Amino acid sequence: MWMSLHNSLPRWRGRLEPHWRGFAQSTSAQAFNLLGIIAGSILAESYDVFSRYPWALLMFPGLLSNRGAIGGLFSGRLSTGLHLGTVMPNVRGNTEDAYLLLSSIVTLTGLSAALILVGVSIYSVCIYRIGLKELYQLFLVLFATLGLSILVITPTTYLTSIHAYNRGLDPDMVVYPVTSTTADVSISFIYVSMLRLLARDHPLGNLAMLSVAASFIGAAAWVHIRSRGKAEYDKTLREFSGTLVVVTLIVTLTGSMLGRISTRIGDTAEIYAIYPAMIDTVGDVGSIIGSTATTKLILGYYEAELSSLKSHMGEVAYAWGGSLLLFALYAIISGTAYGFKGIHSLLAVVIWTNVLVVPLISLVSFSVAIVSFNWGLDPDNFVIPFETSLADSLTTVFLYLMILVWY
Repeated sequence: MWMSLHNSLPRWRGRLEPHWRGFAQSTSAQAFNLLGIIAGSILAESYDVFSRYPWALLMFPGLLSNRGAIGGLFSGRLSTGLHLGTVMPNVRGNTEDAYLLLSSIVTLTGLSAALILVGVSIYSVCIYRIGLKELYQLFLVLFATLGLSILVITPTTYLTSIHAYNRGLDPDMVVYPVTSTTADVSISFIYVSMLRLLARDHPLGNLAMLSVAASFIGAAAWVHIRSRGKAEYDKTLREFSGTLVVVTLIVTLTGSMLGRISTRIGDTAEIYAIYPAMIDTVGDVGSIIGSTATTKLILGYYEAELSSLKSHMGEVAYAWGGSLLLFALYAIISGTAYGFKGIHSLLAVVIWTNVLVVPLISLVSFSVAIVSFNWGLDPDNFVIPFETSLADSLTTVFLYLMILVWY
């Protein structure tokens, strides 16, 4: 019997090792979301400036989600390109596809800013009755924030993809979870800095923001003029623009839901402190599931059918398991930092939010990959961008519902 058990161990080890490796990579990548508590702390400690401008809290999820959607497109396309050889793992001297992808990111960020401006402006005028002065302030903060953020987030994503691939890691599992957290922290810091600069109402501060906004608009226009007419660039813009419109509609609703949470809990810091980390982690779960599915579909490992989800349950299991562990850590860290008294309620809120939202996002990610692939579209242009924005909204909705139950 013992000899039989001993002989069977290599087979079991061979079966378990890929899953443990996948769990380790997935959880390690998602663990970067612990840094998302920094973004949440920036939000929690800046409640005064957010409450000063009625549109500020409304726009915050939109900035995170739209940059997340574009970052998802960028990381997904880079990961697949590295696997297929259309993107080289080099910092310099890369392929034309790589440079056209970089160009499309600049243009899409400009388009994203315009769409957020329209969505938040319409909502703020209808609900908060803001005037032209407030609309101009909204424009300044929005375009200055995204203009500065692209200087940080895009190079970070590019370098992380190349470094991960050269180290033998799977970019589909590592890149987006790592860079999305960097993006959240960067945007939160830049956004709050712009709001505080606006609150000072100093002519030089306003001129500085206007200069950054104008430079960003000019750069996006210049890149578009240079790149348009090239097949890969035009295809990316054509396919992703519709996704970006849908994303903007979704995140406007997310902003209004965050406003409801704010009304319910006031300045309860322990919720705000972990909000960016929570939405980022759920989006990361979807990105891992969607990105790995996309690569395997393109390489022919799966049939493009929903039933193939059964063969993908390993990726679902270790991505979900890692997120549950991290959600519990978020509650413990935030509860300890901002008042351990309500730790049991906080744990219940975050764990139940995870249990309810992750299965939905997993199904959405895999389904979008299958549908876009069957329609002859590039799944990387749809899967991560769509699921991350939906993840932000659904996580916010379920968080609100759990707050109603437990707080």
